[in-house]
Amino acid sequence: MSKHKDSSEHRGSKKHSGAKKPKKDDGACEVTKGRVRSHFLDGETGPWAKKLAAGPTTDEASDPDEQTLRPAHRQGPDYSVPSSIDIVADPVLHAISTRRSISKLDPETPNDSDLRELIHAVSSVADHKGLKPWRFIIIRGDDRIRLGKALDDAGEVHRKAGEINAKPLRAELLLALVASPQDNPKVPEWEQHATAAGAGHLLELALWQAGWGVMWRSGNLTNAPAVRRLHRLKDKELLMGWLYIGAVPERYRQRLAHSTRPLPDPDQFLDTL
Repeated sequence: MSKHKDSSEHRGSKKHSGAKKPKKDDGACEVTKGRVRSHFLDGETGPWAKKLAAGPTTDEASDPDEQTLRPAHRQGPDYSVPSSIDIVADPVLHAISTRRSISKLDPETPNDSDLRELIHAVSSVADHKGLKPWRFIIIRGDDRIRLGKALDDAGEVHRKAGEINAKPLRAELLLALVASPQDNPKVPEWEQHATAAGAGHLLELALWQAGWGVMWRSGNLTNAPAVRRLHRLKDKELLMGWLYIGAVPERYRQRLAHSTRPLPDPDQFLDTL
């Protein structure tokens, strides 16, 4: 992929500055990069990230001649010094740079326990005063048909007997994202909406890193009265759309394997005062 090529060029430029890692680190680094590159394309999910973070360690309690490898306790990054930036080798940067919206999903979905774990993780989103001004609503099974009926009512769509709005059926699992502002004189409502949107995007990234496909959908009818009633929204709450979640079809994996779409030039997003 072109992103990998760009990263290689960046690493090469650092060589000319005189900074060169010992050869023993080069081999380990290449192994890590290979695992990162194969992560999504090989269809591995959450455990991959945990195994990569843990790494192998020697079981010192065993006989030296019969030493075995066991997972180490997972440790977080060292924040004492800035780390080198490598979007290929770093799992977080790799997930951010390779994320794609997947419009057509296979039926497998994460279970509710997995969702709780991921939502727990994304609660670290930047949040002025720690108000946690968001919530998610799980929509599965026939509740998706109820959502289709609410969208039809909002759009004044009349269908023949037995016909349903099939749009909410494009995934087996939908997560409605609700911005739920709290009363605080120091945190305006728009800022709390931004925090809620940040939580939604972090959850998208977390799901992607765990191997799931996601499509964030909304529309002009998202906050129509019929749709708001179905989600039992309070007056100040805002429905920010639905995350459609499911397994990534093999054809998408193949497309990603041969993708050459570059990331945009960052200069278009930068300015100075």
